Amino acid sequence: MAARGSALRRSVAPWMGLCSCLGLLVGVLVEHAARLVGATGNSPTAVGVLAAAMCGFGLMLASRVREERWPWLGLAGAALSSAPLVLFLASMLMF
Repeated sequence: MAARGSALRRSVAPWMGLCSCLGLLVGVLVEHAARLVGATGNSPTAVGVLAAAMCGFGLMLASRVREERWPWLGLAGAALSSAPLVLFLASMLMF
């Protein structure tokens, strides 16, 4: 077993970092599921963007715990997944 922080441990493939970009897809699926259940107004959109941000953050955190290569990949995926939440909150404040 490799010591924590060694070069061997850093060679873990960045699968969780890559999957952190899938938060957008999860958000869209959750929004559609909320609309199918019968939610109206802005609530399905709010649930979808929150699910996207949380999925991206969770997978980014998993990639950091696994000490994957290219840690920027997980961070970029989390930022990409949380972009709809930022836009949603900005639109609520402006309009």
